Amino acid sequence: MNYRKLHFFFALSHLFFSVEPFTPAERYSHTSALVENKLYFLGGDGEFYSNEVFYLDLSQQFYAEYPSWTDLTANSGMSIKSSWAAAALTINDNNPTVYLVGGIMYNQNNEDSFTSLVYAFIPKSGQWNKPVIKGTEPARRRQFQIAADDFGNIYVFGGGADKYVGSQNLQVFNDMAILNTADLTWSYGPIVNAPSPRGGHSATLISNGVIVYIGG
Repeated sequence: MNYRKLHFFFALSHLFFSVEPFTPAERYSHTSALVENKLYFLGGDGEFYSNEVFYLDLSQQFYAEYPSWTDLTANSGMSIKSSWAAAALTINDNNPTVYLVGGIMYNQNNEDSFTSLVYAFIPKSGQWNKPVIKGTEPARRRQFQIAADDFGNIYVFGGGADKYVGSQNLQVFNDMAILNTADLTWSYGPIVNAPSPRGGHSATLISNGVIVYIGG
């Protein structure tokens, strides 16, 4: 091996070994969705508001201390910085879609940048869109969880509104908005005997079709 080739080899080796894996910054108020064997994480707040999209491949073994993250932000980052939103997976026509609902929505200057209550992420293409939804849209809100059934319905219950989501007054909700993702329409469920207004709760759809709300 001549000196020129040797120098080129060392240069490539240095370049290769200097590349570090993606490590997400510490954060809270992000949301996540499991799509097949990939656990996607969206947005969040920490030292900064985030538009990041990254996932952990659960089909591969990994050490909990050093998980192998895959960052999609360069090509599939959100057009907004998102925190305190909720996410749910639906599958219509064999096409998995992650719906991101509500939350704080900021632009690059960390200013309120609300243009749509709902964003849709298509994992197969890595693309985002703002679906056009018919019906009466629920009020903007944050700090809630959503549940999706096998028919493509997403159930939005509770949450709170304040200046960070464009509300002049502090509000806490106990309405039930239902997004039908098959035909993209909003409807509303009954509120008779509904839990008290709340935010920060969990929402879990169990096998008998009942959604269990805990805490808040």
